[in-house]
Amino acid sequence: MKNIKKFWPYLKGSKGLALISLICASISTLAKLAIPYVAGLAINVLTEALAKGVTSVDISAYLIIIACCCVVGALFRYLFDFSTAVLGQRVIKNMRKMVFASYNDAPISYIDKNQQGNLVLRLVNDVENVQNGLVSGFAAFYDGAIAIVITIIFMFMINWVLGLIVIGLTPVSIFTSRAISKFNAKHFKSQAKAAGEMTGFALESLNNSETVQTLGIKEGREKEFDEFNKRYRDNIFKANMGASTINPSTRLVNAIINACLVTVGSILIIKHANIGIYFAVGNLSAFLTYAANYMQPFNEISDVIAEIDYAFASFHRIDEAINAPKDINEGEKIICNEIDDLSAKNITFSYDGKRDIIKDFSLDIYKGHRIALVGPTGCGKTTLINLLLRFYDPQKGAFYANQVSTQDLEKIAFRSHIGMVLQETWIFDGTIYENIAYAKPDATLEEVRKAAEKAQALGFIERLPDGFETRVSDSSGLSIGEKQLLCVARVMLLEPEIVILDEATSNIDIRTEALLSKSFAALMEGKTSLVVAHRISTIVNSDLIVVLKDGEIIEQGNHQELMEKKGFYYSLFNAQFN
Repeated sequence: MKNIKKFWPYLKGSKGLALISLICASISTLAKLAIPYVAGLAINVLTEALAKGVTSVDISAYLIIIACCCVVGALFRYLFDFSTAVLGQRVIKNMRKMVFASYNDAPISYIDKNQQGNLVLRLVNDVENVQNGLVSGFAAFYDGAIAIVITIIFMFMINWVLGLIVIGLTPVSIFTSRAISKFNAKHFKSQAKAAGEMTGFALESLNNSETVQTLGIKEGREKEFDEFNKRYRDNIFKANMGASTINPSTRLVNAIINACLVTVGSILIIKHANIGIYFAVGNLSAFLTYAANYMQPFNEISDVIAEIDYAFASFHRIDEAINAPKDINEGEKIICNEIDDLSAKNITFSYDGKRDIIKDFSLDIYKGHRIALVGPTGCGKTTLINLLLRFYDPQKGAFYANQVSTQDLEKIAFRSHIGMVLQETWIFDGTIYENIAYAKPDATLEEVRKAAEKAQALGFIERLPDGFETRVSDSSGLSIGEKQLLCVARVMLLEPEIVILDEATSNIDIRTEALLSKSFAALMEGKTSLVVAHRISTIVNSDLIVVLKDGEIIEQGNHQELMEKKGFYYSLFNAQFN
């Protein structure tokens, strides 16, 4: 019941359709189950007439009623199946939308901590499992429950003694299937978890196949995959083994119940005159039909219980994703004007709460200045950028924009003042124009062309078969440098007040880097810029170079000043050029 309550909100906008579906199921089942009762009455009329020697009996009225029941039952069954199919598609559409929205709303820390393959599995496979198991399964479950209730009513109308026998033996079938399904639930949950782990590992290997091949660790990865695969297989085996015992067990119990009904029913027919309970051949025929129909829903329910258990395991994973922690505080204040002042005050940050990545960091970033962050790998350069953009929040201190803590600012509005070029390129499946204008979809072709020209990307774009209308993707054959140029053009089109370059030229050749230097200079003129770089050559003209080590500022100044100090920066510069 608790699981069903959790599922109810996902029917938002479809509850009316769900009610219509249930009404159609009820009418269809009632029409279908009325047929044996009417047929039993017709058989009684015939047997009584034969017993009296009457050779001609009119049962056309009964036949007409049976025909009407068939038509009504078939029509409403079609409406039930159709409405259930539409309901299922609406539910999975809502779920996928909610899962994807939750991923976009989740903090970067949540995405970092979960394997991408596992997240994708919840969005695709787990949602499909919910549709197949919960939506379709619950439709079958409800259809069966309605059939059971209506069948019980008809059985008691025919003979209350046999009805009590059926009701009295029913719990044996229910408890049998319930005990087995309860045992299976934990295995289906383990199966879903193992599937996510295996998919995540496979995706991780495929995304890094070049590294795997280069390092010659293919056999090791295959061995690790075999372990995930074996764990997944074992969980499937246990779950399916338990599920396969439900149906035979309930059918055995049902066969025993039928044997009891035939025995008692025969006795009632033979001795009904002595015991004062009217019971004829037609009644027994109708009752046995109802008994078979009564047991059939239990068999169908037992068949879908395994699917429902598996679907609930997937549903819990989906519900967990949808209810994942939301991104850090949005804030309420909005900066309408330009950001004239940006500073960091006493920032301390740790990813795990054990080791501080940033330690008491303070820095004044003046408008129009180019600030470079340099230092060895792991010193906290990219972490500072993540904190500025509020992908994470520091444990102490904060960034301030126009003397207001960024944690008090509305996040999306604050980020609209910032443009960022990363080391990793993101080119989606679309035209060159669409990729550059992605953050400004109303941009004209001329605006996009100018942005590409500033980014030194116009030359290679015009050499493409269809120019700006050429379709590209992350694996379309563009070089890493060309993809990076498109990303730079994307930012140039926005012309933000604050520009962040996080290793933006690390994947570009020296010639392209030289071209980009001019465009970056034009882009950053009059703007505040933060440059994270390993190549010292890209930041020698910065107004301020901040040297980091172990999360702390150990040196700062312009290039000339730092070279004269002959400290850590001096050694970094000489290591690259000597």
